[in-house]
Amino acid sequence: MKAILSLLLLSLFSYLLNAQTPGEEFSIECREKCVLPHLNSSRINYYQYPSMNKYDIKYLKLDISVEANNRNISGSALTRSTVRQTLDTFICELKGNMTVDSAFINGVKITTFAQSNDHVFVPISPALSPSSGVEALFYYRGTAGSAGVFAGTSTSTGLSYTATLSESYQAREWFPIKQLLNDKIDSAEIWVTTSAVNRVGANGLLTETITLPNSKKQYRWKTRYPQNYYLPSIAVGNYQEYLNYAKPAAMAPDSILIQHYIADNAAYLASNKPNLDKTPPFVEKMSELFGLYPFKNEKYGHAQANIGGGMEHQTMSTMANFGTGLIAHELGHQWFGDNVTCASWNDIWINEGFATYSEYLMIEKLPALFTTTPAGYMTTVHNNVMSVANGSVYVPNSSLFDENRIFSSRLSYNKGAAIIHNLRFELQNDNQFFQILQQFQNQYKNNFASATDFQNVAQAISGKNLSDFFNQWYYGEGYPTFNVDYSKQGDSLVLFVNQTVSAGSVTPFFKGLYEFTFQTSSGDTTVLVNQQFNNQTFKFRSNRTPTGIVVDPNNWVINKIGSITTALPNQVDRSSEVVLSPNPGIGPYRLQYPPRLFNMLEIYDANGRFIRSQTIGQLQTLSTIESIPSSGSYFIRLSGKGQMATKKLIGIR
Repeated sequence: MKAILSLLLLSLFSYLLNAQTPGEEFSIECREKCVLPHLNSSRINYYQYPSMNKYDIKYLKLDISVEANNRNISGSALTRSTVRQTLDTFICELKGNMTVDSAFINGVKITTFAQSNDHVFVPISPALSPSSGVEALFYYRGTAGSAGVFAGTSTSTGLSYTATLSESYQAREWFPIKQLLNDKIDSAEIWVTTSAVNRVGANGLLTETITLPNSKKQYRWKTRYPQNYYLPSIAVGNYQEYLNYAKPAAMAPDSILIQHYIADNAAYLASNKPNLDKTPPFVEKMSELFGLYPFKNEKYGHAQANIGGGMEHQTMSTMANFGTGLIAHELGHQWFGDNVTCASWNDIWINEGFATYSEYLMIEKLPALFTTTPAGYMTTVHNNVMSVANGSVYVPNSSLFDENRIFSSRLSYNKGAAIIHNLRFELQNDNQFFQILQQFQNQYKNNFASATDFQNVAQAISGKNLSDFFNQWYYGEGYPTFNVDYSKQGDSLVLFVNQTVSAGSVTPFFKGLYEFTFQTSSGDTTVLVNQQFNNQTFKFRSNRTPTGIVVDPNNWVINKIGSITTALPNQVDRSSEVVLSPNPGIGPYRLQYPPRLFNMLEIYDANGRFIRSQTIGQLQTLSTIESIPSSGSYFIRLSGKGQMATKKLIGIR
């Protein structure tokens, strides 16, 4: 079933790539890496040699030849590293379908290297001591696996492309590297030779384009910012270049180059240009919220390729299309995922939760650039999270090689974003919230961090103990359903709050701040409560008489609504809120009313004799009376605890 779903989704995104009109946003249920072909297989199993931690990569240089619509790769890969522990064998990862022709250590050719189990082993004698340098150079070739290299053409746009995508374990599909998150590559150069009709997009700045014999060109890219092993990338295609510039206030009057490589098709560019032109204001706004764009001395940009979604390659995201939400998401990753990378796949929330919340923040802060609203977006997020009763944002150790779990749209993306939104509410201080995001970026820039690291930053700035919050929402599972009873007692409004939970064996209760709105005939009043135990009662001094209650009116928290009842001594007449039609008329008759007010509908004739009744569900907003015994007058009575409505029906048979 998953494979079929993935194929259907891939067909959809292939259509989006080929279409002349871009999508506005990707479906919130499935975006980015959740639709990639290599996720069809839910789990990959392989052994990573711990001895790769004996060296720390400082520099990477790839000098390779690649053609569009072709996964053949040949050339060299060089790393310069510092030895951490005594090193008698240099080990790195490379898929077995790629062949290493020769290996050099510190300039000396090593003929006794071995290639097995998707690793390369190069003996070093004498062993290198800690703090010494090790330069490893490999000449290699082969047809890269489709799990990490995408190649194809688009008949409608004319685009022919080859592009890489290495997250989470696919860098080894196309170049030799160690795939451990705790080692960022300090700087890199990526040189790609291809046919002169192509352009090559990659990380950093394009420093030189060299014309070669046989109608070839070599593109030389260089970056001086640290990046994790899965972020180096190439995108080769018959692209056109489209440029614009972002001007964050923090670096005025300087600007940041925004460099787009897109299908060389005038109509396609024209239809996508409005969305591409949203990139500069996104860069400017995120720089304001998160801190200045972390790679300001190089660029940001997009390279088009049908990779199924988007991928946040550092300084140049690879994009299947240019929907506004996807542009915002991949840009958000430049801070969360690229500048600060998750310390382990357990904490992919550091990458995906915050990138998803970046989408929400752009909708909130720049609403004119979107067709959806913040409320609509978050409602969709919450509904997706609650489509299954359990599951934690934290990825358990048992799932660290299960890419479908790592990139769960429901948990890592949507619940990840929803609990950030909830944390913002819990802090009750937006200045503090964005200060936390900026301090987290500053403290862990060019590095990696865990959820615990983020929690510690949040606690230090807010002065709050957030252990309960993270234990419930991040490590815990499920969500609460609120059952509320409200009443008037003397000069006070009284609120009784009960929670039932969806994953009680893991998270039996959700402590925290919640909002409730008392509806009254003289205006609504929203109150903030700090629920610390179940079945808790709260009192608020007021002379108003409540007519209803709204749970979480501003949608800050993942929750469902159960029963809402009232102990008011006199029933509140809600007749004006009920619409009966047709009246007079021939049935069937429809009654429309607000949800959670009534639980019973009764029909009486003109003499007060009871005819029949039907129940009304908590979330029901429509009841239908199929027929009446005969023409004449009838009275329809709707009732609930503390609520009632009466409508007169003139029926015709």
